Amino acid sequence: MRLSRAQQNVVYVMAAFFAIAIAIGFWPVHAAVFGAPSYSCGSGFVHSGHKWKIDSATASNERTSNDAATGTPSDVCPDKVYGRRDFALLVVGFAVVVGLLTLVLMQGPQDRSSSALQASMRVRDRR
Repeated sequence: MRLSRAQQNVVYVMAAFFAIAIAIGFWPVHAAVFGAPSYSCGSGFVHSGHKWKIDSATASNERTSNDAATGTPSDVCPDKVYGRRDFALLVVGFAVVVGLLTLVLMQGPQDRSSSALQASMRVRDRR
């Protein structure tokens, strides 16, 4: 199947959206937790819930009066990390649905003259 120039552009835009989604999914997430104002939670695609639990047990006793944090890593990180992952998956889903729909709607009519000619030849040969 040969793609037209416009269809090739749609494929390039879909690839760009995939690249953006990968960047969003692997971008590191930081959160303010008790004892660490810039705690690294991991990224949307690569993170460790076990590390959060261990660090939460340690950080629960490290509260200070001027702490801007709202909780421990196991309380704060899942929302931030899973939100980032879900947004990356939403971008990929949008790219796939809109891209494939655009490709289908841009598809030109197929040339069926050769298949019609071959079918008429088969009918003629049966007689």
